[in-house]
Amino acid sequence: MKHPSGQKLIRLGAVIAAAAALLLFGKPAPGPSGPGLDLVPELRRGLDLAFYAPKTDGHTENGVLLSPLSASGSKSESLSLVEVWNGEEAVLMPLEDYIIGVTAGEVPASFELEALRAQAVAARTFTLKHMVGEARCKSGHTICTDPGCCQAFADEARMRELWGDSYDKYLARIREAVLSTAGEVLTSDGELVTALYHSCAGGRTEDCEAVFAVALPYLVSVESEGEEGVTYEKTYTAKEFTERINAAFPDALMTDPEKDVEVWQRTESGRISLIRLGGTVRTGQQLRTALKLKSTNVLFDITEDTVRLTCIGSGHGVGMSQLGANAMAARGADYEEILKHYYTGVELVSIDALIGS
Repeated sequence: MKHPSGQKLIRLGAVIAAAAALLLFGKPAPGPSGPGLDLVPELRRGLDLAFYAPKTDGHTENGVLLSPLSASGSKSESLSLVEVWNGEEAVLMPLEDYIIGVTAGEVPASFELEALRAQAVAARTFTLKHMVGEARCKSGHTICTDPGCCQAFADEARMRELWGDSYDKYLARIREAVLSTAGEVLTSDGELVTALYHSCAGGRTEDCEAVFAVALPYLVSVESEGEEGVTYEKTYTAKEFTERINAAFPDALMTDPEKDVEVWQRTESGRISLIRLGGTVRTGQQLRTALKLKSTNVLFDITEDTVRLTCIGSGHGVGMSQLGANAMAARGADYEEILKHYYTGVELVSIDALIGS
């Protein structure tokens, strides 16, 4: 074994220092995108939500949005309207109408009906968590239409753009999926769950703790059959890759990808936990953010001239896989089976039963 010298010794010292920091202080924080859902890339911002409901006056009480008609009514009535930030303004709209827009924005309307129902329940649970103040939107409003923060959303114009001549047929499907599950949410030990979901797990979902540093008993790794072959590739020249890594991580000091890229640790689902990039050690999530990759389950094929990355699956991998849910539905599973597969140990309850009317 050759002894490192000069610049190599400096890099080795940086690697040791980085590893020591990981042991002392834990894994570096996820990238700035936060726990985004990664479901509909490049969704248009500033959507017109007025298609669903006229604006009405309302106010909040203990962080819960109340409509004028229900401010002094039952708890379930107080949750019938949701404040949605579309990037330009906040719009007050009926909860189920909002879930119709989310379901249309998050998954293809051609999905199996049971998969659409599962999506509607997950989206409703995610939304209610925000409405009761147990989750926060970075906009400062109850919830927003940015899928990188909350959930994707399709208004009428977007639906017509997506579906064309099939608009009426697909809107009817989405409405059926949402309204047939109206008011249903997921709980664990009597509490609303954090119903995370993503596009494709690539064969197995991920533990919440491995991605967001928080262990939740219902967000643990499970098999996700029927989507194992979904991959995405990115190819760089060695020079391009080196420049991108050094720009994102100045302490990397990368010069040769063949020698300077080394996966140190993967999770049980195959996603990168730790990776050495030159003189720095980073998490898979940091790598994903820096290179805008589809997932952290990355395979490298590095030659003297090129760096090819193959991403297995798409999204953070936690919770329900949308493609996996559709595959389960195609095999005959109903929406409750789908939800209880991806969210371990949960119960399906009505909002009325959860909060009392």
